[in-house]
Amino acid sequence: MATHRTKVPRPLARQLFVEVGHRCAIPTCRATPLEIAHIVPWHRVQRHDFQNMIVLCPNCHTRFDRGDIDRQAMFHYKELLRLPNPNRVAPDDPSPRAGLIRAYRMFQSETIRWQESISLLVSAVCLSSFGFPTGNLGPVRIAASVARAATDKLGELGDEDVAEAANNVFDWHRCWASDVFDLLPSAFNATEDDYEDRREERFMLFADLHEEVCAALDLDPTELDFFEARRDDQELPKVSLGTRGFWEADE
Repeated sequence: MATHRTKVPRPLARQLFVEVGHRCAIPTCRATPLEIAHIVPWHRVQRHDFQNMIVLCPNCHTRFDRGDIDRQAMFHYKELLRLPNPNRVAPDDPSPRAGLIRAYRMFQSETIRWQESISLLVSAVCLSSFGFPTGNLGPVRIAASVARAATDKLGELGDEDVAEAANNVFDWHRCWASDVFDLLPSAFNATEDDYEDRREERFMLFADLHEEVCAALDLDPTELDFFEARRDDQELPKVSLGTRGFWEADE
């Protein structure tokens, strides 16, 4: 029997990462970066077996190694990965439920991309000494068009409440973009309190949408990841993923 640890084969590693959706397997964590762990230690089994391996973030891996999370619990987490997870949807799944989740993810991603383009325009205006930087308008308008299409798609696949909530989020960003285009002082000279109020207002609109999407899917809001998409932590609400965060803390 081998005495040194062999490298995890790439196909097996890929299978393990896909199993957890490239997030930590602990449901209340789901952090990154990630490591592969053996539930029964390598020195005892000395082989790579999918059923005995799980993907964890470094923090949870350390907690497991020192016994904060016991082996039986880790096998339980592994078993949970076999259950249906609304955050893992196959791209070719034709079901209406999967379509709504994909549309929601696309809406999140494209709305955030639009927000980022507006933020860049605000920065360009503040730094420009030659008037309005028209070269920055194109990306904002393109991002707005894509976000509009994503909003319409989400409304089409969801119910009336989902459509209304999605349009509320879109309209908030449209009003912000209009203020920037019109060079309104409020878009550039907001106080810290104004900024926090705006941040809170935007957060609540996204939270309302999340609740409506989850209601349409017959899910608790903690079951579907909130703000899974790429984000700028300086601009977006700092909301934990998965079961951590806003709804759980509100109980």
